[in-house]
Amino acid sequence: MLNKSNWDYDDAKKMLRTLRTLNESKASQNVLKEEEEINPQAMQNQGTDFMVVNDVEVKMHSTDKADLQLSEDEKKSIAQLIDNFRQQVSDLADFEEGININMANNEFRMDGSISDKDISFVLIAGNQDTGVYVNAEMLKLDDDINLTLAKLIKFQHTFEDAGNQFINSRKYN
Repeated sequence: MLNKSNWDYDDAKKMLRTLRTLNESKASQNVLKEEEEINPQAMQNQGTDFMVVNDVEVKMHSTDKADLQLSEDEKKSIAQLIDNFRQQVSDLADFEEGININMANNEFRMDGSISDKDISFVLIAGNQDTGVYVNAEMLKLDDDINLTLAKLIKFQHTFEDAGNQFINSRKYN
């Protein structure tokens, strides 16, 4: 029985860590604290730059200033990834948060929504919390929604491949 209670604690801790990383705002990160504290000096050392690729904002986060710039090849691969999403999942997708690339955490992330289905999604590739996350309030499940969710799950593999390739190419350059 002791192992079961420890397992529940670990599950809750992992869920809180996932929720913290899914929320972009700093205010919400302060609400969901558990044992670990954010190092303010590390946050000060991290720089952020953004650019627009294929009508989607791409934010680069890194402690290395040279890492904040994208090459033309990297911009083309991100544009291709966005085009693939629009072709394979939904051409009506809105990428309100855009793409966040955090080199310190080795995380490649795409936030958006499919407004006609009232589905918000987050696709994450990298070392931690990889997967597709969906948020929908009182969504009626029907064949059309099931098809959209299946497309998101199928695209997640393409997204992970592209995101991991991007992160790995950056590690060795």
